[in-house]
Amino acid sequence: MGPKLLFVCTGNTCRSPLAEGMARAMFGDSVQVSSAGIDAWDGDEVSTHVVKILKEQNVDISQYGARRVSDELMADADWIIPMTQAQEEGLKRRFPQCIHKIRRLGDWGDGKRDILDPWMGSLEVYRQTAQEIRELLSNLKRQLLTGNESTEKKA
Repeated sequence: MGPKLLFVCTGNTCRSPLAEGMARAMFGDSVQVSSAGIDAWDGDEVSTHVVKILKEQNVDISQYGARRVSDELMADADWIIPMTQAQEEGLKRRFPQCIHKIRRLGDWGDGKRDILDPWMGSLEVYRQTAQEIRELLSNLKRQLLTGNESTEKKA
C-alpha cells in the first residue's frame, strides 16, 4: 500500500469527501485516502450533490459521516492536503509537528489556487468544484508516482 493522503476542508461534507472519493477512483489501491474537516461536526452527512457526483464515478460515499481533524489523523498521514491557503496556514499553526507534510491541493500543479467551497451551491457549482479537484488530483498523482512530491513548483 502506498502513501496515506488526508484531504482536509472546513466541514468535511463537500470538498474533502469529494477529493477522497475521486482519489479512491483515480488512484485505486496505490494510495490510502481519507478526509476530515477543521471545523467538522462528527457524523454530519455528506452533501447530496457530492454523493450524486461520486455515484456517477462508481464511488459510494452515502454512508460517510464527517469527522474532525485530530492529532491521530494528522500523525498517521504521509500528506495532509487542505483545500485553501488559509486552511494550510491554520493546520500548520495548530499542528507544527506536521508542517513538512501539509501542502494545499492547489500547490501540486503549476499554478497556486484554492478550491472554493461549493456549500449551498447548485449541482452545477459542485460539478465545477469536482472538475477542479479532478485536475489537481491528476497533478498530485503524477508527482507522487514520479517521486517529485517534494519539488516546489515555481509561481
